[in-house]
Amino acid sequence: MSAFANIDWSPVYLGVALVAGAAAAAASVLLFIPSDIRDPVLRGYRATRRRDALEKSALLRLFWPLVRLCTYYAQLVNAKDWKEKKSLQLRNAGEPMGLSPDDFLGFNIATTLTGIGLGVLVSWLMGMGFGVVIVFAFLGLMMPSMWLAEKAQTRLASINRGLPQALDLVVLSMGAGLDFIGAVRHVVEKWSDKRDPLCEELSRFLHELSLGKTRKEALEDLAYRAPTELVKAFVTNAIQAEKRGTPLVEILRIQADVARTKRFQTAEKIAGRAGVVILMPLMFIFAATVLVMFGSLIVKGFRGQLF
Repeated sequence: MSAFANIDWSPVYLGVALVAGAAAAAASVLLFIPSDIRDPVLRGYRATRRRDALEKSALLRLFWPLVRLCTYYAQLVNAKDWKEKKSLQLRNAGEPMGLSPDDFLGFNIATTLTGIGLGVLVSWLMGMGFGVVIVFAFLGLMMPSMWLAEKAQTRLASINRGLPQALDLVVLSMGAGLDFIGAVRHVVEKWSDKRDPLCEELSRFLHELSLGKTRKEALEDLAYRAPTELVKAFVTNAIQAEKRGTPLVEILRIQADVARTKRFQTAEKIAGRAGVVILMPLMFIFAATVLVMFGSLIVKGFRGQLF
């Protein structure tokens, strides 16, 4: 009996708890999943993004059946304003994982349920209170929205950052004898990172032209998918140049200079705010340094033992 008493059973309990939790989750999914549920038939870029995301992450493949189940019921939720807002954020983020607003709501519900499950497990194993469950549930609820907002901001910033150089290359290609479409195709073919957001949007622009859309319609779709000031100005100028018969190469050269100037101005604004932002951390560092250097003297002074 003494040999069994000396065994540390906590890893065993943890393993049993994880297996039991996974079995309970799988049973719940199989129990409540509707018999007619199917993955939506995705085509085009959404299907490509969904396939790539599932191929890259084994954890996402394991988690996806729960997302499908929650998405099925999320379609019944009448949250029109919320779904319209998330639709715009998903558009700005480039439709990650091919998510629609209903998919994202289902994904959000799934992460919340997962957070609750992990919170219950941690609370039981660590002997903590119900507050841990609330914290995990809150994290599961908020993390998808935070991830989506960060992804949208990063994508639009990347497009703004790469647009001036792309326009310069288009102007050079047009100066070498190519037309506008041929110049854009040449730039896309020579792009080093094919997964760059701007490269993806220009590729999609060319693909829409090959499907029969006019240049005006494809440019307007580009401005819709990447609604930044620089992209909107580029699209407006290109459409106006086509309508009025103005040489497009000159318009693009001016647009590249304007985009580069705005980028430098934005960088100067960020650098100007850096001094104000860093002031508060410096105050805390200064206070900590003073306490380290003179802390003992201050304590002795309060006790009357300085001299």
